Amino acid sequence: MKKISVLFLIFMLTACAAPTRTDVDEFFVVSTGTIIPDSVPLFVDCLIDGFNQSHSGLTNFEVRQSMRSTGYRVETYTGSFNYLLVSADVFTDGRVVLHESSSAGWSNTNGEKETFGHCMQNFESSIVKD
Repeated sequence: MKKISVLFLIFMLTACAAPTRTDVDEFFVVSTGTIIPDSVPLFVDCLIDGFNQSHSGLTNFEVRQSMRSTGYRVETYTGSFNYLLVSADVFTDGRVVLHESSSAGWSNTNGEKETFGHCMQNFESSIVKD
């Protein structure tokens, strides 16, 4: 029982150490682009739908959308440990940026990257890959 308690404590502390978007050094830009500003809500919907389909039903991932003062943020978290894996900023002026977390190294984020590219093809003005 003592070993289980220690493991649980380690997992809890590890989850607390997961980077957030305020940890600028823990995220890198995967892709950027520009969409028509009138398409921003549709682009956000495209990201949410695609991010939700990026992982099988057997895995525990959660997609969250938040409204920011400059637009929207769509993010994928691991459900178990609440690690932020991928974060997309969609600005009201049409700029879009996909970020990946340093903690995503052990998770497959190809689905989110493909979704971002697919949504860009549907709504893009221009795209730049870093």
